[in-house]
Amino acid sequence: MQNTLFIQLLVGLLIGGGLGAAMGYFGKCTTGACPLTANPLRGGMIGAMLGGLLAFSVGSSRGSEETAGGDLHINSAEDFDARVLRANQPVLVDFYADWCGPCRMLAPVIEKLAEQYAGRAIVVKVNVDRLPEVAGRYGIQGIPAVLFFHKGEEAERLVGVRPQGAYSEILDKLIGPSS
Repeated sequence: MQNTLFIQLLVGLLIGGGLGAAMGYFGKCTTGACPLTANPLRGGMIGAMLGGLLAFSVGSSRGSEETAGGDLHINSAEDFDARVLRANQPVLVDFYADWCGPCRMLAPVIEKLAEQYAGRAIVVKVNVDRLPEVAGRYGIQGIPAVLFFHKGEEAERLVGVRPQGAYSEILDKLIGPSS
């Protein structure tokens, strides 16, 4: 993860700096007041700053949502079917969106549950903007929506942010007596 961020920053700085320097060299600012086109040095510096900012703004939004147990994200409808519907363990599915404030509040709770129930239950996340067909299949109208599956069937559903204990209680019930 650290190497990816470094490379992302380096590429942004290089591309932005190169474009800024080119604008400074070929620009037509005669007064010297234009920050990008006054001269190649100033254009390169400002371009590098803008390139670095842009590189992080369009970068991966999944950053901290990957855990030691693996990727929490469902990437396709086929992935959903394989990891959720054909699972041999109870499954917690968090339907969320990147722009949703309550979803971002719930994310650390989901990550803790993934760690806490590793080996006993599966915890995954579905981005409703990236997989609207999966969200539509289960009638997701409000997010965050957390669905619990057992033996391929929806067993429970909680909409909105709840305390961690509410999710744990349902998982414990689906797991059954100490397995």
